[in-house]
Amino acid sequence: MSLSLQQLARALGLEFSGDPALRISNVASLKSAGRGDLCFILHKNYLPELAHSKCDAVIVPPQLADELSDRALLLTDDPQYSFVRAIALLRPDPVSNREPAIHPSAQIASSASLGEGVTIGALAVIEDDVEIGKGSRIGAGTIIEKSAKIGNDCFLHSRVLVGHSVTIGDRCELHAGAVLGSDGFGLVMHQKQWRKIPQLGSVIIEDDVEIGANTTIDRGALDDTLIERGCKLDNQIQVGHNVRIGAHTAIAACVGIAGSANIGSYCKISGAAVVLGHLRIADRVTITAMSMVTKDIKTAGVYSSGTPLLENSEWHKNNVRYKSLDKLARTVAKLDKKHER
Repeated sequence: MSLSLQQLARALGLEFSGDPALRISNVASLKSAGRGDLCFILHKNYLPELAHSKCDAVIVPPQLADELSDRALLLTDDPQYSFVRAIALLRPDPVSNREPAIHPSAQIASSASLGEGVTIGALAVIEDDVEIGKGSRIGAGTIIEKSAKIGNDCFLHSRVLVGHSVTIGDRCELHAGAVLGSDGFGLVMHQKQWRKIPQLGSVIIEDDVEIGANTTIDRGALDDTLIERGCKLDNQIQVGHNVRIGAHTAIAACVGIAGSANIGSYCKISGAAVVLGHLRIADRVTITAMSMVTKDIKTAGVYSSGTPLLENSEWHKNNVRYKSLDKLARTVAKLDKKHER
């Protein structure tokens, strides 16, 4: 796709400066950009890097326009989002532009209901009483079990598993290997043996949710596991049974969330963090990487745990001293009491 600077500005609803006829045909980073490429910067810290870039046009905040009079500019208060929209114009997704089709090797139950314009890839399996909304795309090898419901304009990539009776809203995207509706880890000890607790609930995914590759979301034991609208989950996340994740929360890769945890809206959970079961986390909480949440978080803010990376020999020295902390604290307390006397 190639657009003039003026056409691109009009399509994005932005003001521009520079040659209206300048052709923009691609997007790139400042470092790799060449002729015909569009870049973006967020603030003045990137001006030195931009000075060495060969890009033909750049999306910038309006307050930087005077410092870049020699460049073709698109002006916006949100350069990163405008750049994302420009990508959709200049580099349209070839998969989303395919004509709707159902591969002859797909197995589709006669009782399944498919909306208008549904695409189903090779070797996909659609079981009894499944409902798939209009415009949704089902990738190769994906399995949708009995009575599951998929909304409109969803994209399930290859080898996704949607368990029985799972409900997925509109405009959701599930990446390769995601599993929704596997049994929760419910066990009871009886006569010195673990006995499985039947998992009778389901999984409900609301609208505009994205779920990364190989992420697993367990069905509830009695009530449903719930992922509210606008949540974004990265790859290889484990969400236990009966978990609730509030609207527009973003969770990075390798996070583990134990059963019945309740996470608020607009939270951000960084990579490899762990949330223990039955805990409640307030809205707008940020948890930094590799933290372990062991009690309720009742107030919005940024929370961390663990120790930063150290050179190995220094870490071992500190680790030895951790064992003495209790004794040291008791000694200091005794000295304080003597001093008070």
